[in-house]
Amino acid sequence: MNMVRLIYVSHFNGNANPNDIQDILATSAKNNDQRGITGALCYDSKHFLQCLEGPRDHVNALYNHILCDDRHQDVTLLEYSDIHERKFEKWSMAYARIDELTEGIIYKYSATREFDPFSMTAKQALGFIGDMAKEREEYLAQEAVKLLDNPVRV
Repeated sequence: MNMVRLIYVSHFNGNANPNDIQDILATSAKNNDQRGITGALCYDSKHFLQCLEGPRDHVNALYNHILCDDRHQDVTLLEYSDIHERKFEKWSMAYARIDELTEGIIYKYSATREFDPFSMTAKQALGFIGDMAKEREEYLAQEAVKLLDNPVRV
């Protein structure tokens, strides 16, 4: 089965609310796992930057759904390519709000310290998302260690 990687950016519809993001993440985690899709999403109050990987037909169907989703405006495709291996094989959907990331990641892939995924090339976006997922994974591992070191007693 052919696998593809798709990276897109969009503006977050100003009429949406923070619960919409939680709905997107919960639905993505469940549906993506069932469809063999992996990827990562980074967002702020204005933008989405997302990478999807998996079977061509499933990624295409999901992207068509995103294009019709009124929470997204100005959906712009940065990359669509055949891949031999996944970059985000551990994640049905890694995610982070931009304010959860270190400023260095933003600056590494941007001309300014502002998160503007529309100004990124496909290569920059993939690097950014990869570093975001790696940083998120390290953060979650540290939080797990803290829980093991300080168990909650009831």
